[in-house]
Amino acid sequence: MRALRYGLVVGAAAAVTLTGCTVNGPDPEPSTTTSSGGAPSFSFPARPAELPIAGKQDQEICTWLTPEQKAQLETGGGRPVVKNGNNYNGCTFLGQSGRAQFGVSLRVVPEGLEAFAAKLADSEPEQTEVNGFGAVRSQVPGAEGLGCAVFVDAAEGQTLYVDMSLTTPGAMDDAQMCEKAGQAAEAAVTTLQAKG
Repeated sequence: MRALRYGLVVGAAAAVTLTGCTVNGPDPEPSTTTSSGGAPSFSFPARPAELPIAGKQDQEICTWLTPEQKAQLETGGGRPVVKNGNNYNGCTFLGQSGRAQFGVSLRVVPEGLEAFAAKLADSEPEQTEVNGFGAVRSQVPGAEGLGCAVFVDAAEGQTLYVDMSLTTPGAMDDAQMCEKAGQAAEAAVTTLQAKG
């Protein structure tokens, strides 16, 4: 069974390979069943609004973290994700906290969260909320130390995919990585709510 694999660009000229998938290649098709053979069951709350993410391009996605939010997240700039194939549109922000170097990526998945979350089965996704929006937090089984992702029910047929990827092995634990991913998701949703 294939687990959902995620990665992001961590340098201007290089792509990092995470769990067997390079970030400048196509996004892989996630698994559609759990190890027990069934899809996970989620009950997401009603969205407080429809976030305007559908069809957004990389450069605009790079504006979804304000300078103040980037300072709080300890990230800089923001550049479009490297794409080769069918990668989701997005933007990557490089950061450092103490000795931990990491990247935070924001991406637009043109699929509703309920359908998309069913494909995260191998990673044992955990239901959560971001600013009142239903969300799922997930890590790649066997590669939890590489990062954490949060997927937000942004709009009908649209999921905001927020990925925190650690590039300094062991510099953060799972809880710290998932907290950083959650903070980035909250920041992006706050910006999008203001745009709405």
